[in-house]
Amino acid sequence: MGDASVGMTGMDWETAVRENIPILTVIKHDSIFSGYDRHIPVAIERYKISTQTGDYANVARALGCHAEKVETVQGLRPALKRAIQATRDGQPAVVDVITAETRKLSKIF
Repeated sequence: MGDASVGMTGMDWETAVRENIPILTVIKHDSIFSGYDRHIPVAIERYKISTQTGDYANVARALGCHAEKVETVQGLRPALKRAIQATRDGQPAVVDVITAETRKLSKIF
């Protein structure tokens, strides 16, 4: 999911922990509300809503998930392997992958 989606679904991690649902969430964390620039220009200008901040791995960890923040390409594979193992062991897992900003997603946006 994109980092903006965390605001809409992030608390589902608590439900997954409470109900023992071993889901794996991978976040593309580019710190920007990608692809919406032309749809919400006033809100972006006035309220800076296109800026996404937060330490989502720490949030997920606080809710009881296995959670990791990945900041390098080399760290991605090992983090995913650990997260997959956590889900196999019955624990929800979150991998927060820090990426460069992605302003244009595709022509449909």
